[in-house]
Amino acid sequence: MIQRSLLLSCYFLIFFSSCSSDDDIISVPSDGILRIPVVVHVVNYSPDPFEISDSKIKSQFLVLNEDFRKKNADTINIPSEFKHLAADIRIEFYLATIDPNGEPTSGIIRNSSDVTGWLGNEELTKEDAKLYFTSQGGQDAWPNDQYLNIWIADLSDRHGALGLAGFANLPEVDPWRDGVVIDPRVFGTMPPLEVPHTLGRTATHEIGHWLGLRHIFGQHDNCEIGDEVDDTPVAYSQHSGTPAHPMPSCGSNDMFMNFMDYVDDKVMCLFTNGQKERIYRLFEKNGARRELYLNSIGQ
Repeated sequence: MIQRSLLLSCYFLIFFSSCSSDDDIISVPSDGILRIPVVVHVVNYSPDPFEISDSKIKSQFLVLNEDFRKKNADTINIPSEFKHLAADIRIEFYLATIDPNGEPTSGIIRNSSDVTGWLGNEELTKEDAKLYFTSQGGQDAWPNDQYLNIWIADLSDRHGALGLAGFANLPEVDPWRDGVVIDPRVFGTMPPLEVPHTLGRTATHEIGHWLGLRHIFGQHDNCEIGDEVDDTPVAYSQHSGTPAHPMPSCGSNDMFMNFMDYVDDKVMCLFTNGQKERIYRLFEKNGARRELYLNSIGQ
């Protein structure tokens, strides 16, 4: 285990106590939970729209707040060798109640157009990324230093099948595209749903990326480059479906049940303490989500 600096160790305790007068360390709510407001932009594909109810959207928040708080019932499935590593991230998400203009909101904004989720692809220029602009049929992002933006949009491929279930724009991207894009068939726990993405874990995975986490498997199928987290064993490659533990590679058993692998929803069940520490670095002074952190705790 890499030796941590005093500051980082102190910061790791930020949600539990005040441990320093250093300017990098700030107070948090007394219960030690960071609560992040979310705006859900429903951009429904008008040629073939889905039923995306408020109840379906709210069901996703139940999943997120169980998974990020280690309250998910399937933690009982964590293999014994990894149980001590499982973390309560101490972050919760809720639908925004106040919009950027200070007006009441449901946190769910809806429109219909011929814009799909693919028009939010990170390879597109600002001119072509229509998903993120109301004037082009998508929806403008709300300020990323105040909200997590989630766009629900159709990610069918050209044959009408479900393509990539979702993707995240990482902390360092331009503010106008900062957030997560998810197909309605993998969002929440109510129909429409696409097997095996029926438990809302796509959003857990993608928000993990939004919070700076990487896939736990080796990049480009090797054992050399992992996720820069000490307590997630590097796997040679990604896992999918429902693998059975133990699944060894790279000199250790793979933690394929981590939320940052590609297994079926029913297999995913943990974040680790190391991943928690990596997330918290975003909130440090000069961190990519420092202002969001400060705004979320009312400073």
